[in-house]
Formats: sequence, structure tokens, C-alpha cells
Amino acid sequence: MKKVAVFGNTGGGKSTLSNRLSEITGLPLYALDKIQYQSGGAEVSNEEYKPIRFT
Repeated sequence: MKKVAVFGNTGGGKSTLSNRLSEITGLPLYALDKIQYQSGGAEVSNEEYKPIRFT
């Protein structure tokens, strides 16, 4: 397994599941909210966000 995507409703346990999967598998965790939004909640511009590659 190289990549896992976790989707679900607000408060559904996505972060908990993702953190645990990362610990168990050793796969890196990319929390999109931390990539797409700056501290304080300001959204990152599309020009800045689009070039990010998840390998």
C-alpha cells in the first residue's frame, strides 16, 4: 500500500483514523486542512496550493 485517502463527514473520526493508519503503516500523513489553510483560517491561494505534490 502506497497511498490512502480518507473521506467522511465532519466529526466522523477522519483525523483519528488517519493518524492511526499513518502510525501503523509508516505512510506520511498529509492533512489537507493544514495545507490548504493558513494559521488563523485564511485560505491559501489556488496558485500557491495547486503546485503541491503528494508523493
